[in-house]
Amino acid sequence: MRNRVWIALALASALGLAGCGGGGGNPSAPTLASVASVNAASMAPSTAPTGGFKQVVAFGDSLSDDGAYTLAAVSTYGATVQFKGLPYPAGGQFTVNGDATGNWTGVLASNLNLGLTPNVIGYGTKAGVMYLGAAGPTATPAFCAFSAPVSSGQANCTNFAQGGSMVSNPNGIGHSGGALTLPVTTQVQNYLTQFGGSFNSNQLVTVLAGNNDVFTALGTVSATVTQAVTQAVTSALQQNPSLTQAQIAAIQATAQHDATSQAVAVAQATVAQAADELAAQVSLITSKGAKYVMVYTLPDSSQTPFGRGLPYTGATPPQAPPAGYVCDNTVTTTPCYLLSNLVQVFNQRLLNDLQGQPVKVLDGYSLLNQEIANPSQFGFTNVTTPWCNPATTSSLLCNVNTPDTAAGASTANLDTWLFADTVHPTPAGYKIIASTTLQSMKSFGWTQ
Repeated sequence: MRNRVWIALALASALGLAGCGGGGGNPSAPTLASVASVNAASMAPSTAPTGGFKQVVAFGDSLSDDGAYTLAAVSTYGATVQFKGLPYPAGGQFTVNGDATGNWTGVLASNLNLGLTPNVIGYGTKAGVMYLGAAGPTATPAFCAFSAPVSSGQANCTNFAQGGSMVSNPNGIGHSGGALTLPVTTQVQNYLTQFGGSFNSNQLVTVLAGNNDVFTALGTVSATVTQAVTQAVTSALQQNPSLTQAQIAAIQATAQHDATSQAVAVAQATVAQAADELAAQVSLITSKGAKYVMVYTLPDSSQTPFGRGLPYTGATPPQAPPAGYVCDNTVTTTPCYLLSNLVQVFNQRLLNDLQGQPVKVLDGYSLLNQEIANPSQFGFTNVTTPWCNPATTSSLLCNVNTPDTAAGASTANLDTWLFADTVHPTPAGYKIIASTTLQSMKSFGWTQ
């Protein structure tokens, strides 16, 4: 659930880590928080909840979504795969569906001897939004359709995460195509509305969001620069239709240079604001009674197949990339460098905002980097190629019967590949997030 983008960067100097400070007008350099400093200063409990955890509550995007768009998969495969409840083996989660693992949120809940189901399952159609209830598709919103009623006190329909969702913008990635993309702000309000307006000390609350704010900001840079260059050339040709190719190239370079500087600054400010907004939601969650809150830094998307596959921009005028080209996020003029930069801006701002808050942080950024750098340590043999057949268009519709055999994928190696599609993990990848979360919880004293 993300945009493909084309970016031609002109200014390496535009890519400084702007927006890292936490708000305010102090001109002095801010003291930057880290995962370690936030966890060390946190006033979150250092012991497990009395009686253990009774519920997992998840907020976020596709990386935490355990089936909010299952209806889309049922609509795609319904003629051949009978729907018998969740999880739907043919699709519905952003991974390789049909494997017993599923999303990390469900794995985490299971390890805590708890269940977890989507709060709402729906998707837009030409006739309007349809929802999936226990009895089948319906036009009536079906909250907690696959859970005990909220009034019972045993509801497990507390996964509010949805693919494509942003922090506060309701028009997330895929929204125009039918995805609900309820933003985190709405997810939290929906929880409060349905569950009595408060959290409690027997809940584990996970918050992982911001990926789609980064992808959208990246795409905006591309669109802004492209538009500026086009307008500059069009205007120049209107004034002088006899411009040579060399003169046009010079005009393009100047416009690209100027537009990139401004567009990158706007993108950095935009993702920093999204981090502020996410931190505000975390603060709201804790103010409403949540005691065990785990916030995740974003993984570096430039390390994914999507990031590695961002277009070549190494020559002016543009030329075909060298054979075997992979976008290098250490080269300041590449789009994957900007992608990595925006992720770091978001993470740094979020950590600054969380310093001193009663929450704990899991470093998703470092975790993915470690998996890429030392795959064998995690049991991976392939951390660069999507396992799913690209014909499925998204891992939402990928399942164990749709490997990309042309790339060497098969059911036999599913457990050793990291990526399902260009940004989402395989079940094996999700297991690592779940196990790392459990290890962190143990180190915090939250579990035995």
